[in-house]
Amino acid sequence: MVSYFMKRYAMSEKGAINLKKAIISHTFVNLTKLFAPMIAFMFLFQYIGVLKGIESYNFTLFHYLILIIVMMILMFLVARWDYVRLYTNVYNESANSRIDLAERLKKLPLSYFGKRDLADLAETMMNDMNLYETIFSHAVPHIYSTAISTGIISLMLIIYNPKLAFAALWVIPISLLIIFLSRKSQKKVVQNWIDDNRKVFDDLQEKIEQIEQIKSYNLEEQMLKDFFKKLNMSTKQKTKGEIVAGTLTGIATAILKLGIISVAVVGVNMLIAGEVNILVYIAFLMLTTSIYLPIEGIITFMSMIVMLDAVVGRIREIKTMPIQEGKKQMEITNYDIEFKDVHFGYDNYSVINGISFIAKQGEITALIGSSGSGKTTVAKLTARFWDVDRGKILIGGKDISEVDPETLLKNFSIVFQDVILFNTSIKDNIKIGKKDATDEEITRAAKIARCDDFINKMPEGIDTIIGENGQRLSGGERQRISIARAILKDAPIILLDEATASLDVENESLIQEALSELIKEKTVIVIAHRLRTIRNADKIVLLNAGKIEAVGTDSELCKSSKFYKAMLEKANIQ
Repeated sequence: MVSYFMKRYAMSEKGAINLKKAIISHTFVNLTKLFAPMIAFMFLFQYIGVLKGIESYNFTLFHYLILIIVMMILMFLVARWDYVRLYTNVYNESANSRIDLAERLKKLPLSYFGKRDLADLAETMMNDMNLYETIFSHAVPHIYSTAISTGIISLMLIIYNPKLAFAALWVIPISLLIIFLSRKSQKKVVQNWIDDNRKVFDDLQEKIEQIEQIKSYNLEEQMLKDFFKKLNMSTKQKTKGEIVAGTLTGIATAILKLGIISVAVVGVNMLIAGEVNILVYIAFLMLTTSIYLPIEGIITFMSMIVMLDAVVGRIREIKTMPIQEGKKQMEITNYDIEFKDVHFGYDNYSVINGISFIAKQGEITALIGSSGSGKTTVAKLTARFWDVDRGKILIGGKDISEVDPETLLKNFSIVFQDVILFNTSIKDNIKIGKKDATDEEITRAAKIARCDDFINKMPEGIDTIIGENGQRLSGGERQRISIARAILKDAPIILLDEATASLDVENESLIQEALSELIKEKTVIVIAHRLRTIRNADKIVLLNAGKIEAVGTDSELCKSSKFYKAMLEKANIQ
């Protein structure tokens, strides 16, 4: 059962065990609900039995009061036990699932995120998990426990009086069959609503991110119309789902109520025929009413279970994605980076086709080529943001596919063209490079990266909050903070992807001076469109359509590569 729950609901082993316990505890809760009609039946059996000449026990009202008190205490204890098993454990499992998803997302290659919308992932982490909590605390254990408790009670009724039992139970399979046969149509409606709802969230996030462009082109009214159109579609799907679920639930519940009429009619005929006495007749009427209550709950929860399938599918997709793993320690004697016949692509689209070269420690290796030639992809493959399809990437002779990404990245300082900053202080943004850095180290890194000129103009200096993704800073200022991070980390391998692209000529020359101090005795891979910034590199790797066109120094390529000379001429560089 535990393995079934793990597979069916994408649960951890502990969560599946707790679900099993919750089902058992809630089964007892359902059974304790029979205490009240049982005590009522005992009372009627004693006092009506006297009128009918049926001998029974002699309980006083005090005895019944004691029974009621004991019943209430027992029901309270069972309910409390069930609460811990049901709600507390479910919420703990939900919290653990969120942590597990976050851990898995951290270990997934960047290629996965390239295929998924970030708003969609956030929706899975938050809203889907909230729905997961609700369904597992209010539906799943109830359905299983009700099935078990109803089976136990049904068996007892059949043993006691098969004829009346059949009169009471025949409606249950018919009601459940209606719900079961309608699951396909319900699932389609629910999935459509989920898809439309996600489109609304995606559209909202996109419009917030592009608010500047929307305003600058006076597209506010058109964008609002598009958004409300998607919102209306989502609302219509939600309403359609509620109508479908409500109608089916109403029909199934109405059929269920026929069981009471069935027991009443059959019981009266048996009473007239002398097959049962009045006490048995009353007892069956009372038990029939009690047995239908949890069944009605199952019928109501069925629509939630249909929704659960979609939620679990999305969670399972993340949990079953292959993650990047490897050794937690990396012992090497040098930091030479070697590409050996590396191939890489996205889905069916090939990006890198059989690249082989060596970037030596203590040298600057420049990657150049036209847009889309694969320069940035090579840099990201080096840091194992993605795993290669074929071939090997070695650092110090060690295959990086065998090293844990977190361990590997401790050896990298990276500055990419697209800078990501956090809504915190300049100091904290730089400190990301080295969490335990002192204030002096942070200030020094900021100074080397030429951040001090704009920091001194800030109202709170280095402690100034810079807004979401550094919105209070210019592009060049944001880039310099990114460079300060890399300087602070001081790792043996440095990847620079258009590191000076957002800087003016004056600041670019200053940063080049700072970088020259940073890169001493380190392995440096530089990507640049401005060819004049890499002409002094120790090695230039010229890429074209995912392949190496030529390798050599500036002077060597000027002599041997027509492609390189054409690039220089196009850039007006002699």
